[in-house]
Amino acid sequence: MDMSINKRLEKFLFEKDISQEKLRIKLGLKTRQQVSNWINCHDPIPDKHVLAIIRQFPELNANWLLRGAGNMLIDQKQLRQINRNEYGFCEDCIDKDKEIEMLKNLLEKKEQELKEQYKESGKLEERLYQYEKKEKKRND
Repeated sequence: MDMSINKRLEKFLFEKDISQEKLRIKLGLKTRQQVSNWINCHDPIPDKHVLAIIRQFPELNANWLLRGAGNMLIDQKQLRQINRNEYGFCEDCIDKDKEIEMLKNLLEKKEQELKEQYKESGKLEERLYQYEKKEKKRND
């Protein structure tokens, strides 16, 4: 495998402020030395780890990492297009839509509770008014 991949990985990690240790943990590697050897071009990055890196960092442009072609990072619009599921929906968007729907339902529930509270409050005010009216008649 081309050792320049190693240098591009080093540049990506630097740009994204990702430590070698953090990468090691994300990839489930046993020793720090493995990542260090890649970064210092002592060892080629095994294909399975290149694929894992690409999966772990969806914003990383695989063409750039593998071939040096294009920009290092995929822009957000492209990333959303890549992340669309088989039905054409962005998974993050679906999650956000679900969250929005849940929040709308919660808001409607709270609004209904408020209406009930206002209704109960109105009944209590009416009872208090009637009570004060009776007390005033008694005192007169």
